[in-house]
Amino acid sequence: MTKSKQTDSGTGTREALLLAGERLFAENGIDAVSLRQINTAAGQRNSSAAHYHFGSKDALVRAIFDYRMERVNRNRQTQLQAALAGHDGALSVRQIVAILVNPIVDEIRDSEGGSFYIRFLSQAIGHPQARTSHYSESRVVDAAHAAYAQLRAAVRDIPEPILGQRFGLMWEMIIHSLADRERGSQLHMHTRHIEPDPFVNNLIDAATGALTAPVAADTAAGPAPRANT
Repeated sequence: MTKSKQTDSGTGTREALLLAGERLFAENGIDAVSLRQINTAAGQRNSSAAHYHFGSKDALVRAIFDYRMERVNRNRQTQLQAALAGHDGALSVRQIVAILVNPIVDEIRDSEGGSFYIRFLSQAIGHPQARTSHYSESRVVDAAHAAYAQLRAAVRDIPEPILGQRFGLMWEMIIHSLADRERGSQLHMHTRHIEPDPFVNNLIDAATGALTAPVAADTAAGPAPRANT
């Protein structure tokens, strides 16, 4: 019984640190926040609690990413499987983009601290040590990899290096656009609970257009761009 209580307590402390770190990183930036500040924000009297649970700030950033993306990934897997079952295994580019975007929007709207989540992600995606592209091997993004395989099949006329770069640019646009809306959420509150959400639908349209735009002759003739996924 004692072991169970200790386990529950440790899990609760870890989650409190994750959520506190996410909020502080979202509001202030990753470099401006210390583990000591996160301990305080999480209500921990032990000044080394964050270091005990995560070891370093970089590891905490990664843990926040995994904490959220595990749930986002499950949601995305469910949406991808349902879409494939309903369309004989072939999806349009817009359907694929919607499967990438909508689980993130669900997490923002429906989970505790979801607004901080997307703002944290916008900080992490551009941080030199915490770029989320470094996490592409993680098991919590396998549904995104499966969606990319569907995308590759849907736009066979676009060379792989160019599509890879567009995919990376699309992610940055999606994350920063949703984060910017959350930062100004009071201005956009009237659209956040409208179904369908016009902002999100327009974002999906814009991302679809970016992925499917014809490849200009100058682009095709130039050096192959580096994929930024």
